[in-house]
Amino acid sequence: MATTEQGMTIREASDALGVSERTVWRYLRAGRLDGETTGPVGQQRTLIDPAGVAALRDGREGQQVAGLREQVNRLSDEVATLRAERDQLRTALAANRVEIARLRRPVGARAGDMVLAGLSQLAARRGARHAHR
Repeated sequence: MATTEQGMTIREASDALGVSERTVWRYLRAGRLDGETTGPVGQQRTLIDPAGVAALRDGREGQQVAGLREQVNRLSDEVATLRAERDQLRTALAANRVEIARLRRPVGARAGDMVLAGLSQLAARRGARHAHR
């Protein structure tokens, strides 16, 4: 930035702030920047205090940083909530998989033999009841 000894030109200030020259003029009229017009009529230049430009730029950047930090915090909270939900779903899925595996397990020969033995015992009891009558 090639500032003069007395201040920055409108173009230099607009470049430093990342805004248009028209916006710099608006800042001057609104009092957000201090400037001084010098020179004879027809050759006038408005020079702006570089410290004012730096303060305005830093203030705007500070607001942008604060806004970004707020957004990062909000997104971090969302991510934490989604991770907790994901973990709950993983736990439920694991439990369901265990239950499905248990239900798919074939009845073993021993279990089938136990069922047949139980049915035989029931039949024997029924037969014994009918025999006592």
